[in-house]
Order: sequence, then structure tokens, then C-alpha cells
Amino acid sequence: MNNALTRRLTCIGGLALLTCGDWAQAQSSLTIYGIIDQGITKANRGTTAGAMLPGRAAPDIWTIKAGNTSRLGFRGREELGGGSYARFQMEHRVALDTGTPSNPNVFWLGRSVVAIGDKQWGEVYTGREYSPVYWIALFADPTALSYVGQLGTTYTYANYTAVAASVEASNNRWSNSVGYKSPTWKGMSVEVATALGERARKRNDSANIQYRDGPVWLAAGTDRMDSRNNMSIVAAGYDFGVVFPTATYSRARGGLAGDATSYALAVRVPLSFGRAYGSYGKLRPADSRDAAMVGTGVEYDLSKRSLLYANLGSAKRDSFSRTTAFDAGFKHTF
Repeated sequence: MNNALTRRLTCIGGLALLTCGDWAQAQSSLTIYGIIDQGITKANRGTTAGAMLPGRAAPDIWTIKAGNTSRLGFRGREELGGGSYARFQMEHRVALDTGTPSNPNVFWLGRSVVAIGDKQWGEVYTGREYSPVYWIALFADPTALSYVGQLGTTYTYANYTAVAASVEASNNRWSNSVGYKSPTWKGMSVEVATALGERARKRNDSANIQYRDGPVWLAAGTDRMDSRNNMSIVAAGYDFGVVFPTATYSRARGGLAGDATSYALAVRVPLSFGRAYGSYGKLRPADSRDAAMVGTGVEYDLSKRSLLYANLGSAKRDSFSRTTAFDAGFKHTF
């Protein structure tokens, strides 16, 4: 083989390697994302407990508080070929006004997940992840469980909390989870997960099934520790374009708050400058001290990533005086 031919083949091989390297890099991605949210809020001295008005701060004092918890997250995804992929996600929550973690004991308070999946067959994941049933509550609440006007898990989970915060940092995420998310088949999808207790608590199982077809949304889910401690939810919505109403019904057994049922009605209204929303929730616990809340608010878009918000929430529980709160602030997503 002469020198000219050797040099030519070497150049071709080098170009091929460079091309393959660029192609491989194009199949992987790393995203840094987050929310920067800072607002001000105040609640009156009503004796209805704060749990009946999720999102409110301490009574009768001006408080710097995020309407939607500030966070910093990392997402990575690698295409493995043939429709298969691997991904991860880690998310830290922080109080922006002080710089302190939302929970000093759990750094990745949001989610910390690794997964492998296939576009045709679905995904298997493990780590700290939302309970499958939480996705239903999140979509049913027009504020995405934010601000003082949110329905929160009080009115979408029937106030169900399986274990103390010292055991599990929240009632909508489970550590030590292993789960499966299906692809969407003709509008239908399912997710199932189990959260291993590792001797700190009992194992917890959760599942959801959702149907989305055009404007129609139907969903059902359950979160279950055992026969005495569990909750279930059914939900529905229809997007009319000018307004999107949703409705939920939930039932809880056991947990820290005891047996209860709840239902909620909510509405989203798209506007030329942003969106408005309203909600009504009713909680009926076994002790017969019913609670009801109303919430309303508006978001004004400054850009695709930045907005201003203002919200009002009010709740009344039997035998207690009304608690009312408002908040206003600025939110930027990246």
C-alpha cells in the first residue's frame, strides 16, 4: 500500500471517528433546571388549622415565602438505540429568602431517580419518586399544589398522611421506590410502584391509571400501606378551551389523620396575559368536624419563563373560626 493511499484511508477513518463522536454526543443530554420563587404572604388569626388551608404561613405576621418551592434540578438522558434510553433526575429544594434547604435531613428532597426505558414498552425506575397517585392530585389542582389557594393534599388526598415526616419526608414522595411507567396506548397509561420500608416503615404500594384523549381526562389511583392505612382517588376533567374544569373524590383510611373523605371542584381559565383559577374543597373526617376551603388566584406572564402571581385562600372548620390568607410574588423557571 503506497503512502498516498495510506494517508487517504487515515483521513477517512479520522473523519468517521469524529462523525461518530458527534453523533453519540447528540444522543445524550444534560439539563439544569429549576424554579426561583419569592413572594410575601400573610394570614389572619383564624383558628382553623393551617393544614385545612395548605400553603398558608404563620398567622398574623408578614412572611417572605415562596408560592412554589424554589429548587435546583439536574436531568440527564442517553439514547441507547432502537427506542431504548437511560435517564436520571435529581432535585434539591431550598428556601430562597434564607438559603437553607427545605428539609435539612433530605438534600434531594424533590426527586432522585435513575431509570431505563423503551418508547414501546415503558420505563422501570428506582429511587425517590412521586407516588403514582400524586400525579393525579397534581393535575387536578389548578395551582399544581402551589400558593395559598391550593387544594393541596388535604382536599385531594382526603388529608391522608401515611407516616410521620421523621420517617418519610413528605406524603407524596416515597424513598426506596421501584416503579414502572407504561407508554400511552390510545390515550391510556398506567404506573405502579412499591416503596420498600427497609425496616423504617412498612412497604408502600401505589398505582394510577389515566386516560387522555383530546379534551377528556379521566384518572384513578391508590396509595396503600396496608388494609388499615390507604387512600384512593378518582378524577375527571374536560377542556372546553375557554375553561377547563376538574373534579376529584378521595377516601382515606387510617394514617396519621384518620379516616376521611374529600371532594374538590376546580377550574382553570386561560387569559390573554396568563391564567386565572379557582377551587373549592370539602373534607369530611371521621370526627365529624368538616372543613371547607375556597381558593382563587391569577398568574400574569412577563415572558415564557417569568410571571407575577397573586392568590387568596380561605378555610373554615366546624367549631373553629375562619382562616384566610393571601400571597403575591414573582416566579422564574429555567
